[in-house]
Amino acid sequence: MNSLKEHVKAGDCHFVRARSGSLWYRTALGLEFPVPMNTLGEATFDATIPAMGLMGYIRKQLAGIEAERQRPEYATA
Repeated sequence: MNSLKEHVKAGDCHFVRARSGSLWYRTALGLEFPVPMNTLGEATFDATIPAMGLMGYIRKQLAGIEAERQRPEYATA
């Protein structure tokens, strides 16, 4: 799994889809992550955004993936 730093340095994030109250973006390295619409306020989110601006959301997704990998059920699947 790539690190946060690698995802941010790889380039821009691109909009993929909107689903269940979230905008989903994909990093240049292929990680997809949600940006909850209720946290956006009056912000404008474009189809392409520098990864640095979405770093907090990328970090949260990477942490969730790592937490899932630590679950005992993951190792036996």
